[in-house]
Amino acid sequence: MRNLLSQLADGSGETLLAVDPNRLAADARDGAASPGAGIAVVGLLGSLTPRGLTFFGRTIAPGMDAFRASVNRAAADPGVGAIVLDVNSPGGTYAATPETAETVRKAAEIKPVIAVVDTLAASAAYYIASQATEIAVTPSGEVGSIGVLSVHLDWSKALEMDGVKATIVRSRAGKADANPFEPLTDEALAAIQQSVMEADDDFIKAVAKGRGMSAADVRKLADEAGLARTVSAKRAVQLGMADRVATMADVLSGLIKTKSMPRRRSALAFE
Repeated sequence: MRNLLSQLADGSGETLLAVDPNRLAADARDGAASPGAGIAVVGLLGSLTPRGLTFFGRTIAPGMDAFRASVNRAAADPGVGAIVLDVNSPGGTYAATPETAETVRKAAEIKPVIAVVDTLAASAAYYIASQATEIAVTPSGEVGSIGVLSVHLDWSKALEMDGVKATIVRSRAGKADANPFEPLTDEALAAIQQSVMEADDDFIKAVAKGRGMSAADVRKLADEAGLARTVSAKRAVQLGMADRVATMADVLSGLIKTKSMPRRRSALAFE
């Protein structure tokens, strides 16, 4: 399928692919490309961070800022009739995830946005993908991991065994809480737990809004139906967390063949 796509260079390093269905199907259909006929394919790939990773000034992994720019560009382009998100990510930071999800949701209010999970949309990646018009998951794909976590590493014992003692000098209580050089205090643990629960509440509400469900139902799925972990493509469809099992080739060829575009999470099949 990649040979059907013409890759456009993007200085941010974000993958942006554009497909003209009329051009690709020229051997089967006559006529020039019409406005809105294009399909923009934007990658949501790898570990998600706010601004990506750089090495000596070179972007080695684009951030969610680049992804948002690509989605906004495709949403504003009158030549693009649909946006396809190419998703393969284990998730990432909570920072910038709500903003990125909102960008997808706003784009879906302008034109169809189809998230194709090939092959993983976990945690922050699912948070973002859930705002698309439709979610398709490849047969071997998985989605879910609804929830938030924070990890604290306490190196104080290891340092003590090496004869090293760290002294933290603070101007006020709470500064540099949860640093790795001393045990986690009860107060610091409570503060982290509160932040985790607040982020989890945002996650639940976003998925509920994107999937057209109640927050209580999404929370129940996460707590009782295994969506705190990832689930298979078929299971995701059964639970309402995805709309169909399909490959990227299925989705693109379907968009090329049909003149109609899906409405938000409609049951329209591209056949």
